[in-house]
Amino acid sequence: MDAKNLLCLLVIEANNPVTNLKKIIERYHLAIAVIILSAMFALGFGSMLGDSAIVDEVAHIPSGYSYLKYGDYRLNPEHPPLIKDISAFPLLFLDVKFPLDKPAWAKDVNGQWESGWSFIYHLGNNADQILLFSRLPILLLAVLLGFVIYEFSRRRYGPEVAVLALIFYAFSPNIIAHSRFVTTDLGIAAFTFFAFLGFFRFVGKPNKKNAAIFVVLFALAQLAKFSAIILAPFFGAMLLLKVIFDKQPDVWQQRAKKWFGKFILIGLAAFALVWLFYIPHTINMPEPVQDKLIQTSLPDGYYTRYGQYLVKLNDVAILRPMVQYVLGLLMVFNRVQSGNITYFLGEVTNQSFFWYFPVSFVMKTPIPFLILMLLAIDVAIWQYFQRKPTKVWDKLGEYTRNHFTELTFILFIAFYTYLSIKGNLNLGIRHLFPMMPMIYVLVAKKVIDFKDLLTKRRYQRLFAIVLPLLAAWYALTAFVVYPKYLPYINSLFGGSGEAYRYLSDSNVDWGQDLKRLVSYVNSKPEIDKIAVDYFGGGSPAYYFCSRKFTPSGALIDDSSGYDCSKSKYIEWHAQDGVPQTSYIAVSETYLQNDRFSSKVRGDSGYQWLRDQTPIAKIGDSIYVFKIR
Repeated sequence: MDAKNLLCLLVIEANNPVTNLKKIIERYHLAIAVIILSAMFALGFGSMLGDSAIVDEVAHIPSGYSYLKYGDYRLNPEHPPLIKDISAFPLLFLDVKFPLDKPAWAKDVNGQWESGWSFIYHLGNNADQILLFSRLPILLLAVLLGFVIYEFSRRRYGPEVAVLALIFYAFSPNIIAHSRFVTTDLGIAAFTFFAFLGFFRFVGKPNKKNAAIFVVLFALAQLAKFSAIILAPFFGAMLLLKVIFDKQPDVWQQRAKKWFGKFILIGLAAFALVWLFYIPHTINMPEPVQDKLIQTSLPDGYYTRYGQYLVKLNDVAILRPMVQYVLGLLMVFNRVQSGNITYFLGEVTNQSFFWYFPVSFVMKTPIPFLILMLLAIDVAIWQYFQRKPTKVWDKLGEYTRNHFTELTFILFIAFYTYLSIKGNLNLGIRHLFPMMPMIYVLVAKKVIDFKDLLTKRRYQRLFAIVLPLLAAWYALTAFVVYPKYLPYINSLFGGSGEAYRYLSDSNVDWGQDLKRLVSYVNSKPEIDKIAVDYFGGGSPAYYFCSRKFTPSGALIDDSSGYDCSKSKYIEWHAQDGVPQTSYIAVSETYLQNDRFSSKVRGDSGYQWLRDQTPIAKIGDSIYVFKIR
């Protein structure tokens, strides 16, 4: 059935809510899923073309390329390699230069940032081509995750739940925003969900085949992001719960020994795969470079407790891959404890805000989903207390036996939310991604449960109208905000143009709008010169200025190789004071985080500018002011 006929049927069905959409969805669910995922890909790809590099891409793109091309893991050890490998693989088929002879690679320890600037911008490579080829695999992974969410939900709960869960996922402005960047955020969401599916297969039937599948999926999650280490204790706790509330309580100790024996073997096998995966990534990494990386990447306390032993283990060649993995894990633990500068609701700190993630989630989630999520929570609570038996312990046992999947999702959401709130990193809603697929599935399931619980015809008719309208409103949001997905906030808080009042960094401004700023400035003849204070992974000089060459015609391949004298661009920073130009453009993150940075420096920073009204908001992340 083609899309035109399907659309006609949907229109007819909308005019006849008594029969609702159930029959159409049951018959054409696959076609609907394909249409939804195609729309997601189109929105992601189209908006991706206009986005400049965001901050983390400067480190992740060259790192992945260096792993695959040179078998050397000296760059970006604080993240495991899988997502960077996936992104960098297409670059192997391009004719690109890598800064092997630059100090950032040859002399510096973890010179990821300078290597990135050089690789993407300074060596004469096509920056936009590198970005496009690196981002496409992430977008395809996002589409794959969407299909897996749909297929899992369809098999377990039916086509209606599957289609609704897919709509929630595919048209989420936050998911689309991060499905276009070379970071680990979409990747950990995907491989965490895949690991859960492997866990469910093993628990449902703990044979060798399912154990092997679980091993691979669990290992891939560990290779996607170090935060996946929390899956080990969580899966262990859920397995214990499953065993305790088994239908045969008299043999639970025997089953516990058998299951946990297998679970321990699965964990060991998974980390053995991680070890093997790191071998080709470190095979050409000189031992002195790795030793120096360990010595300089950990603070004194961490080095005293762990680092010195890693250096000793590094003397054994076969252990070096796992040493590199453990080093990255320790770097992440230290990073979480250290905190970062965060702007939230008018305040700035280098620590964390308790309400950061709950409030950010409400702000950056479309209103129709918030409505349906509240409905789903109410339905879940009502269903739970309607169950027999009445004793809490017995009720928990019955729910564990009959609804283990939902219980696992619910407890993981609670566990992950707790860790996020208690942690010291407030870097954006993207850090909640590992639990988002579970939320979409659970909300879709309970919303359809509510529909099926309605017995009175007038309520059925009403909900047959309301649910499609809410779903359409939700999906339409992704089209209305195109291509400004990163700074999205819902209209309860004023819409994306007001995001700067509440949030910064990857919730609003990660540097994605530099190319749009260049287009804006070049289209305005009244702008002769503009001071630019840009936060992100783009290079203003690369896009604003012309390149310099030596007298022999060779490209000057470093940061000095740009001639900006004939461009409109002037590099500027808050500590430079008030520029002599009539216009200034400042990234939202710098504008807001300067409230903290200026106090550290001991100057007034951008206080003079924050009181003014911008004449333009480029992508709602870069603000242009006329100051004279």
